[in-house]
Amino acid sequence: MRVVEYEPERRADVADLMGRVWGARPDEEELAWFYERNPVRPASVLLGEEDGKLVATVAIAFVRMSIGGEVLDVGMPLRVATDPAYQGRGIFGRLQAANEERVQGMGIRLLLTVPNAASTPVFVNRLAWTPLPSLRIWARVRLGLRSPRAQLVSRFRPDPTGVYRGTHGLDHRCTCTARVLRDAAWLNWRFADSPTPYTLLEGNGYGVAGRRGRLGVVAAVEGDLLGDAGDAAGGPAVIAAPPPWDRRRYALGGYVPTHRTLTMLGKSLHPDQEVPPAPHFELGDLDFL
Repeated sequence: MRVVEYEPERRADVADLMGRVWGARPDEEELAWFYERNPVRPASVLLGEEDGKLVATVAIAFVRMSIGGEVLDVGMPLRVATDPAYQGRGIFGRLQAANEERVQGMGIRLLLTVPNAASTPVFVNRLAWTPLPSLRIWARVRLGLRSPRAQLVSRFRPDPTGVYRGTHGLDHRCTCTARVLRDAAWLNWRFADSPTPYTLLEGNGYGVAGRRGRLGVVAAVEGDLLGDAGDAAGGPAVIAAPPPWDRRRYALGGYVPTHRTLTMLGKSLHPDQEVPPAPHFELGDLDFL
């Protein structure tokens, strides 16, 4: 297998590959948005070729997180695909290992991911990733219709809450949390510019709501907009992934833990970087919708 770096000129080839793998070809503009425009840094994307044909791709996207009180750019493997005719040959493992080496050379010290069932054994058994506590999904039955009281917006202002995103309500000296830091540039890239539609809310904080089939999704909340985000999500039930420090507020809002969990894995790329014991992602931080 020949490993090559992704270039924008290969978008059509990658879209064709994903169409063969998933049965639906993504729009090339969606690939440009996801791979090339992340304000943290562009994704690290590698392509695997055999006999001149693109047969696999792996991507590591980047998110800024607070890890033990330190701000880090963290890599997250997402949107991996191997042509069905070439599966079972170890191509994904070789390509992913090459990408991990590549981002290590870029100064990335930590990787986290929420894998699917097919990729989990490769990450754990072949690439030495560490299993972490699962991310539990909570749900709330939507009993009635109520319009959100917060302001609906098409894009977020530079700093609607007056605080650095992702630190609201937390003591900045705390070293017990590992969570995403969302500034306005990242929020607008992730949600306002996304090909997937979201409802954006501003008020005393911000909220992002989406849909997954018939279910409403609280994608991200900061400040006091949990109720508004849940109302904006719609659907007969709303799901969320409450931060550990905020679960009481979700419980008071009618959310209860479900049996559904998402697998979480981590890997250190630097001898001085520990894998956090329980990093947290909200559903909008993931490639969930």
